[in-house]
Amino acid sequence: MNYNTILTIIFCLFLSLSCTEKSDKNLRDFDDYSFNTIIEGEGTYGIGYEFEIEKHWYANKKYNFFYYTKSLAERKFLIPGSLANDEFPISWREVNLPFKIIKKANSDTLLIIKNNKEFIFKRAKNSD
Repeated sequence: MNYNTILTIIFCLFLSLSCTEKSDKNLRDFDDYSFNTIIEGEGTYGIGYEFEIEKHWYANKKYNFFYYTKSLAERKFLIPGSLANDEFPISWREVNLPFKIIKKANSDTLLIIKNNKEFIFKRAKNSD
């Protein structure tokens, strides 16, 4: 075998191992787990199917959590620079980091604490 073939095989093995790490089979259903942790960082937590908390990968498979803001000022506090009005719900993953998340497994609510202010997000079934 030549040098290029060996490198190609090693690259393919590495790629296949890294891709299987976050496969749907390994994703935990977010609703089934409890959390009481601070999520650090900047910007929004993440929009997309999968996300990481404490070195484990999760997905909102059956349910998601939403909050209806009481005013545009409250919306801008949670999502700085938001131009949407306060009638549209906010997903918990749209909230600007950092924040503390508290949730019990299979609970109807999720609590986010940001700058010592508490926001209760209510569970809603994902639409198919």
